[in-house]
Amino acid sequence: MATPPSQRQARPEDASALLALQREIYREGSGFVGDGPPSLEALTRRLRALEPSQALYLVAGSAAGRLFAWLELSRHGPSRMRHVAVLTLAVAPGQRRRGLARALLREGYRWAEQVGVEKIALHVRAGNRPAIGLYEAEGFVLEGCERAQIRLAEGQAARYEDNLIMAKFLAPERRG
Repeated sequence: MATPPSQRQARPEDASALLALQREIYREGSGFVGDGPPSLEALTRRLRALEPSQALYLVAGSAAGRLFAWLELSRHGPSRMRHVAVLTLAVAPGQRRRGLARALLREGYRWAEQVGVEKIALHVRAGNRPAIGLYEAEGFVLEGCERAQIRLAEGQAARYEDNLIMAKFLAPERRG
């Protein structure tokens, strides 16, 4: 029986393994909007500069150092928006549907409650049905849709995908 992946706070020395994971996910072409992951240097700087009350960066992986998933929660800068954190969550293709995302989310919820985050927001591509299903099962609701926000092809045959905005209130009684 395989040992379940461990989860922990990301460290600067995880940057290479994290970059490899991000490259794998970007290669799929269906999960993220960007053109690719940040450079190794930028990722290392990001992990070094994490302020625990402002951001959480978790990883899940093997004892051998391979990373299978990551979660990032970042609070907004303006004081009027500090009750909101933006979520990024991704799992390697061969590791999906094994509970990694849910386990990372549970840790994320704990951190959010400890630092005073009341709402977690995220962006997800409309075609990413498995992710949308996970978020809905976790209590996230659709807050908006940015129509044709993501260009999938160039030129006369241009195709587009919508970007969905979803969110979850950790304390539903605080909703405005």
